[in-house]
Amino acid sequence: MSSSSPADSTPVPRVRGLSRRHALGLGLALGGTLALPLPAALADGSHGSGSVSDLRPRPRSVQGSEHEVVLRGKVTVVIGAETDAAAQDALAEVLQSTGSRVRTVVADSADDIVAGPRIHLGTPEDNPTIAVQLEAAGVPGPDGLAADGYVLATGRNRGPVVTLAGRDARGTYYAVQTLRQLLAGGARVPAVHVRDAPRMEIRGAIEGFYGIPWSHQARLDHFAFYGAHKLNTYIYTPKDDLLLRSKWRELYEGEELEKLAELVGTASAHHVSFTYALSPGNDITYGSDEDYEATVTKFEQLRDLGVTRFYIALDDIPGELDDADAAQFASLAEAQAHYLTRLQDDYVQAHGLEPLETVPTHYAGSEPSAYKRTFGEQTHPDVRIQWTGEGVFSPEVTEDSVVRAVESYHTDHLFIWDNFPVNDGRRDRLFLNPLEGRAPTLHEHIAGFTSNPMIEPYASLIALANYADYCWDPIVYDAEDSWRAVLDELAGADEKIRHDLRVFVDLNLHWPYRDGSPTAPALSADVDAFWAAYDAGSDGGQELSERLATIVGLEDSLEPMASPGFYADTLPWITAAGHWADALGAQVEMLQAIAEDRLQDASAAAARVGQHIEAAGEATVPDQRADGVHREDQIVPSVGDGVFETFVSRAWEELRAVLPEDPSLPFRGLPATASTTLGTYQDYAPQRMVDGDLATMFWSDAAPQVDDEIRIDLDETHPITFARVQMAGSDTTAGDQIYEGVLELSADGESWTQVAATDGSPLLEVTLPEAQEARAARLRVTGKNPGGKWVQVREFGLGETAPAA
Repeated sequence: MSSSSPADSTPVPRVRGLSRRHALGLGLALGGTLALPLPAALADGSHGSGSVSDLRPRPRSVQGSEHEVVLRGKVTVVIGAETDAAAQDALAEVLQSTGSRVRTVVADSADDIVAGPRIHLGTPEDNPTIAVQLEAAGVPGPDGLAADGYVLATGRNRGPVVTLAGRDARGTYYAVQTLRQLLAGGARVPAVHVRDAPRMEIRGAIEGFYGIPWSHQARLDHFAFYGAHKLNTYIYTPKDDLLLRSKWRELYEGEELEKLAELVGTASAHHVSFTYALSPGNDITYGSDEDYEATVTKFEQLRDLGVTRFYIALDDIPGELDDADAAQFASLAEAQAHYLTRLQDDYVQAHGLEPLETVPTHYAGSEPSAYKRTFGEQTHPDVRIQWTGEGVFSPEVTEDSVVRAVESYHTDHLFIWDNFPVNDGRRDRLFLNPLEGRAPTLHEHIAGFTSNPMIEPYASLIALANYADYCWDPIVYDAEDSWRAVLDELAGADEKIRHDLRVFVDLNLHWPYRDGSPTAPALSADVDAFWAAYDAGSDGGQELSERLATIVGLEDSLEPMASPGFYADTLPWITAAGHWADALGAQVEMLQAIAEDRLQDASAAAARVGQHIEAAGEATVPDQRADGVHREDQIVPSVGDGVFETFVSRAWEELRAVLPEDPSLPFRGLPATASTTLGTYQDYAPQRMVDGDLATMFWSDAAPQVDDEIRIDLDETHPITFARVQMAGSDTTAGDQIYEGVLELSADGESWTQVAATDGSPLLEVTLPEAQEARAARLRVTGKNPGGKWVQVREFGLGETAPAA
């Protein structure tokens, strides 16, 4: 479940002064409605620059006060000698945006109160004026709140006052983030008291996917986003960092060490706990003193950089013990528990660090097992254990499931490694749907969540903002509301860009691990309306045509969006969507011409479709596999959740019905039955190879072995002159396919004649010099696939005549 960062030449920004607009476009102009009992004027935001209803995550308690505060002109900031420096820096940035002239006063006692507009910042322990100001405002202090909690209060006491009181340093910083949202770029703070704290202790992300690791700059930008959204955890476990896994005993040096130092420092500046996760399980001897010392030495190097949270990742490793461990321990779980407990006792506790964290080798499913029982019972009780839910991908996480998992692992410190929206298993896809299916009561049983995001870091911000809202308060979390809010934030204030971003996101909503997940619902609705009108003989394609025109223009319209990182991440999918929309636009013209019996015009429109579909099928997404080499243009972006392809297939059938010999029509094989010796992944059944629809496919559930085959059988013998097999995601880019194989024909299903062989291309086709009688064809595997790749087949067809060139 993991990945890493190659060396890059990205300029290293200073921790202070990081341009959030440049990095992320943190407009924080969030949308949605906060359902709290507020005075009407306060609820609609009319007393301030921002609206209480815009606050994300939603505060636990909001009440109106008697006084709004205007932070313009000269503003005094009153702090304590030990008030959190990150909160001070964040507040200075907020006040700078209001145009205020700031004077900072360090209070020695509760009597150090100056006149005029001011902000009191800190905890009651580090700033002696906090308690006095809260008492004057009639607001309870933060002492009774959970960690990371805070109080924000407006009032008057020798001038207008905003009090930002944290339960702790992070809570102080979060109070400033709430102030930022209330101001929303203006100078007026609404008359409001906010008392707030999270329900979940751990809220964040684990960079744990396979594929291209995030860049150094992307990680820095994420920390700024996490701080603004009150996410407090980042777990560093990229598999492509060889010093985490295959060379885990070796120490960092040079540029990589400098980058790690900056990551740790920047995370701290945004109150994000940087957790370092070592992955020694491929070759460790758990009972070895030498390997224990190697672990501690590695941790010490990171502790010198400021890391206080450590993690041992035991996922995706062999399940067998080496000879030395087998002689000492009865099982893998016992050996791992010994190693983890020794680290917790002799290193973590000895240095006063946060409790050790881990993901076990058996990390999914709530049912009891011998491994889980031994692992949980024998591992130190303070060690935090991660779990992915009932499966590697969990469509839902229920309270009952979590309760069973807690019992099965025998732990009081379970938290969830949530494999959403990770796309390393479907690198052609973006998953931009909201976080759903997590019960609102899980905070009663677990410490929290870390999301495993996508290979595309900025495209992952949608889900991460959802996690921020959910983990802060699962009880009030509204998936649709949270999702719309972050889309508006990433788009910026321009309503046209917001609209167009939603049009694009609609094309990337299907999550294949959840039954019933929507497929481009807005596009689907317009397509359905179009076909209903077309079948009825009426003109009803205006909405679809307008949507297609918007999609064609997305590459230009989204470029100025507030988050340039999101635009850059998703540009291959934006561009592909434009090509698909051009193809459908030409087909809409074709269909209108057919309806009006203008067949020559229909044929002319059809002739334009192919070039757009070919462009949509170009590989434009980079990739990185086990060899660690970054390669450009490896993956064809899949966009539209299959709706584009399905429309194209039906439209061709309409043309075939009136112009069966039109040269633009795609080849269709003779009616056939498909079979294979390969297993089937999910519901990607073999018959999809012969359904005439390139939007569907057969997909195996494992790599092929020599003599495995995919096969089609005709209803009777035919004189065959042409055969075509279309594998992987497109005709031009290699992917999941048969790399070494031979195409064979048979007249009786027993004896076979070879007519072609694969050449590494996903498209295999052959035109025979003369017809050959056949009623069956098969593509037989003659060698192993590179990298253990599976097999996808979109269409497998035989024809009596070859298609037009």
